[in-house]
Amino acid sequence: MKRVVLVVAGLALVAGVIVLRDTGGGDLPTAPPPPTKLKAYAAEKILVPGPQNRPATPAGVVARAGHHKIQLNWTGDAPAYEVRWGEQVKLVTRPGTQLNGLENGREQQIDIRAVDAFGQRSQPVTTKATPRADTAPYTFVDRFDSRTEPDPQRWRLSKRTDCARATSGDGDDDDRLVISSSCGTRAVTLRSRTPFVRNDDESRLVIETDAPSTGGKLLLDLVPGPVSVQGEPVPPNTVRATISTDNSGNSIVELVPDGTPVKPIPAAVPGVTVRWEVVLTPAGVQVVRDGDVVATSPFVPQWREATALVGVAALAGDRIRAGVDLIGYRTAKADVPLTGPTPQVRVDGPVSTSSSPIADVTAGQLRIAVIPSRESSPITAVKVNGVQVPLRPAVEGSPWKPGAEYPAVADLPAEAFTDSLNVQLVTEERVQITHTDVELTGPKSNARRESETPLVDAKPTLADPIPEVLDASGQPIENGAAFNRGRVVLEVRVNALDASVAGLAGFEIRLDGNHVATIPTTADGPAAAGRWRISLNTGALTAGAHAIEVKAFSTDSEVHPETGYVPFLLKA
Repeated sequence: MKRVVLVVAGLALVAGVIVLRDTGGGDLPTAPPPPTKLKAYAAEKILVPGPQNRPATPAGVVARAGHHKIQLNWTGDAPAYEVRWGEQVKLVTRPGTQLNGLENGREQQIDIRAVDAFGQRSQPVTTKATPRADTAPYTFVDRFDSRTEPDPQRWRLSKRTDCARATSGDGDDDDRLVISSSCGTRAVTLRSRTPFVRNDDESRLVIETDAPSTGGKLLLDLVPGPVSVQGEPVPPNTVRATISTDNSGNSIVELVPDGTPVKPIPAAVPGVTVRWEVVLTPAGVQVVRDGDVVATSPFVPQWREATALVGVAALAGDRIRAGVDLIGYRTAKADVPLTGPTPQVRVDGPVSTSSSPIADVTAGQLRIAVIPSRESSPITAVKVNGVQVPLRPAVEGSPWKPGAEYPAVADLPAEAFTDSLNVQLVTEERVQITHTDVELTGPKSNARRESETPLVDAKPTLADPIPEVLDASGQPIENGAAFNRGRVVLEVRVNALDASVAGLAGFEIRLDGNHVATIPTTADGPAAAGRWRISLNTGALTAGAHAIEVKAFSTDSEVHPETGYVPFLLKA
């Protein structure tokens, strides 16, 4: 919606009034594609910057090879960098990146160049590295190397609505699991069907992932019961590590129960895998990041077995795409139960007369999460395909209170070993059901894998241009304050924290709808980010409100332009 409004506003400034006419039944003309090349332009009394010296070559490159990937770090202060390997290239805005989908055992030569705000390139720095297969020992591990992930024998994806997927990666992520979500702040949870069984000495839950991305969360739970979702409050005796990243890339770790941070966490580098571990010891719990202990708790679980949950969440209104390279246990040995087709579940609908039995089922379990609307007694029964069965808390001691998510579980009767289930809570109270899923065990045939594509693709986009009006000396003007007519400075900033960004062809500047400047940024190739200062003369403008529009264009015609606006007031 935002983009549609901005586009129409921009058209109105140029054309004044837009009139749609009937052309005799033919199709309306389509808008031309956005330009991918811009020509420098400056109106009278407008001073625009241009390329100066080329940026310095990046230094201190460190390449770390891993399973189907290479991590790169270097030093430099350029606004962006170009990374080339084989026939591939990408632009990044941080001095570090990760190359995925590489063939193990095949050496890669990588060239890294600094890129300034006008697209000028430095001389390259070259490094080489060879990805190697990961053969580290685990009692349970999934490296997600298959073309169809995740394996339904091993995993279940829990989501409140149809707003998320767990799939094989696309593009360079084809050797990873990708969890993609538009569910906002609600966690999307990958549940392991293999129990996490503690050792007497030390047990570890390990995940290698590039989550959390900017503005997101990664949640790692060990729950002593059959729970499928990660809600609030945290179930009793559950170990939860929450890793969050703010809009500036800063990382924070919270550990419950009774967790204490140990040391600051390095800022997240978008798209770069980090190894997180939740370690249970006889002395308590630790959260470990790439080998460093970052949080501890004196809590010692009394349970022997738990459900392992891995969740991701975004900020409200945002989407998230998380790549997962590995999830593993270093625990006592445990086997994953066989499973068959997952039944369809309807809540409070009519009992189906066309459901078909599933052969060879030996047991079944309904997992459900509800939120009560007022103080009441917990629900203790549920009807499944018309048969009433007891409903119990999934974790003993879970609170039943308004606004709190309450995970519960019921053992299914034989009448429910079918491909379609109807679920009805036995209560007169108003409750919200936030999740249901069914576990059937014992079939001889394995569940079928689904092949899907991520909801959020990996195609790079442009960052929003951010304009700001400064006074003649380049100092900020108090927000909303009117100032005298004369010379002012327009500063435009383009930056991003994404794993990779689209090439920037340049941007156009309009003052009160009039085109006053165009700045191309493709001296040696596309720029990706930067800061530019343009000198404007407002002496001929009338007193009152005015506006500047900055529209950035990509060198890729399929990438949508991005627009930024800044209003200002002139004194009489």
